[in-house]
Amino acid sequence: MIGLINAIALVLFAVALCWRIDRLRRESGGLQPIAMTVSITAITLAFVIQGSKVKHSIDRHVFNGADRALFYTLLAIGVAALIVVLFFGSAESSRQRRAGMEAAPLVIAVVGLNIAMQLTPRQIRTVSISEWSVQNVGFALFFIIGGCYLVYGLAQCVLSLYRYVQVADGYLRHTLAAMALGLLLIGSGSLVQTVFVLLSGTSTATVPTLLTVATYLTGAGLVMFFAGVIYPMARARWLKMAGDRRHRRDLRTLDPLWRTVTETIPAVVLPGRDGDDSVGGSVTLRYQRRVVEVRDALVQLSPRLPADFEHHEPDDQVDWLRYALNYYREHGKTEGAVHEVLPGDGEGIDGDAAPLLRLSKALVQKKTEPVDR
Repeated sequence: MIGLINAIALVLFAVALCWRIDRLRRESGGLQPIAMTVSITAITLAFVIQGSKVKHSIDRHVFNGADRALFYTLLAIGVAALIVVLFFGSAESSRQRRAGMEAAPLVIAVVGLNIAMQLTPRQIRTVSISEWSVQNVGFALFFIIGGCYLVYGLAQCVLSLYRYVQVADGYLRHTLAAMALGLLLIGSGSLVQTVFVLLSGTSTATVPTLLTVATYLTGAGLVMFFAGVIYPMARARWLKMAGDRRHRRDLRTLDPLWRTVTETIPAVVLPGRDGDDSVGGSVTLRYQRRVVEVRDALVQLSPRLPADFEHHEPDDQVDWLRYALNYYREHGKTEGAVHEVLPGDGEGIDGDAAPLLRLSKALVQKKTEPVDR
């Protein structure tokens, strides 16, 4: 069960790490993106070293138990970086100063973990937690320090996320709530494990069920937390794919109108990045370029188009367009004041494109010869 949870967590952390590195490259740094990348990197590495071959290699080349010390150290760094992310996300200067102070408890925890590991006899440094292993002071102290820091750090993260959840809305609210619940479950798992160590280490009580509860809480928390982390990435990817499909379809629909106006007014075609007129880049970029180019051509033709052009039937619009194009070909220009042609149906490039798509469809359907006006 634990191996399966670790494998799933490693895959999710690796995906999130790749996404964060890509975002960091696009956003050109900044403390908050860097801290988030550090957090995911540290936690990803923590799960990487849980592999049996990696653990044995670390113990053989460093010291016995180094893998466990490194695991908790990386978890602590990951949580500390996450605290910085959440505190620096606030505009409150006092909270931002507080984020810089998180280095103190982190250093104390890391030093304490390594001291506790050195106090632990070599023969039990890598054994699992049990009612008898925690009888050793060094062994128990190691897990108490690690557990207490994780509970402290995760509690700070949950409180910060709760503040954001209260003011967020839509999918962001659900994302933050899932992350907060995940961290709360992970922190609860650490707390339950720490309670087991304290009770068994002091011989107050022995409740092995607490370890099972801690495992399930941590596993559920990891899944919930990364559902919150990955959902925005998956949502953004899905929206991009859906947008590309729609723009690819609209690009084909717009093509007849674009070819018609650019054959007569080639100057409206925007130059490519290399200075030529080739259309490159993503589907969305090509679509946006062609909408702009068609609109530019219509503005140049507008002196020969009626002021109420958008109120005409599509067939009449095609006739007017052909008339204006014929006039432009004969005179090399259109004389008169320009005006807006076919206002957009809404905001953004898709709103601007909607009436152009209707005109392009009408252009394809109408087979009659141009008429004089």
